[in-house]
Amino acid sequence: MSIGRMMGLYLLGGGIIMLAIYGLYEMLRIMLSTPINPIIFIAIVAIILGAIVLLISTAAERKKEDLKEIKKEDLKP
Repeated sequence: MSIGRMMGLYLLGGGIIMLAIYGLYEMLRIMLSTPINPIIFIAIVAIILGAIVLLISTAAERKKEDLKEIKKEDLKP
């Protein structure tokens, strides 16, 4: 990939991550300022953390598979 395309992807990803973090911050700020059942709060936090872990593990697995394919191609004559 060209440097321009990679830079664009990093900026796009960074912007999406920043918006997601800000949204989570606002959601938690509102949830903490209003009375809420602790069980519901814990469930929402667990769902959010689970989604984050799944996204990160999927990205890491995909990157690992790409590296394996590159190494196999380099070994072939």
